[in-house]
Amino acid sequence: MDTKLKGDIAEQASVLQALRRGWGVLRPCGDRHPYDMVFEIRGVFVRVQVKHAWLDKKSSNYVIDNRRTKTNRLVMKRQPYQASDFDFALAYVPEGENFYVFPQNTFSSFGSVIHMVEHDKRQRKPRSAEYRNAWELIERWAAHGETHAATSVKFGEA
Repeated sequence: MDTKLKGDIAEQASVLQALRRGWGVLRPCGDRHPYDMVFEIRGVFVRVQVKHAWLDKKSSNYVIDNRRTKTNRLVMKRQPYQASDFDFALAYVPEGENFYVFPQNTFSSFGSVIHMVEHDKRQRKPRSAEYRNAWELIERWAAHGETHAATSVKFGEA
């Protein structure tokens, strides 16, 4: 599978998860926006970036790049996302149909890649573990009618 097909699969899996929760899903025309879709939850719009994780065989971890990739025929450029680009990032792990639900500020705070560990044979849980299937973060964010700037607040502190 090429990366476009993997991205399409991750996006469709995200749509299915949102619909199962009773959320509306809006899709922008084209792919020039920094987000892939918008969830509508009780009248609140939540912009979402979706990533398909790949298996790094050396570490046995699933990995996503948390930078924007722009390509043309000659050059591939990677740039960090801006705080205003989206509200949440979803990292789709095909093994077990799991998602990591990252608030934008958390997603951007990692280095260039995020490792997600799908096995429990570690002494210490990775930083990403608390975001595994954490759909309630989006629900809570929408319930408070948060704005884009509010994603800089760490969840769980209120």
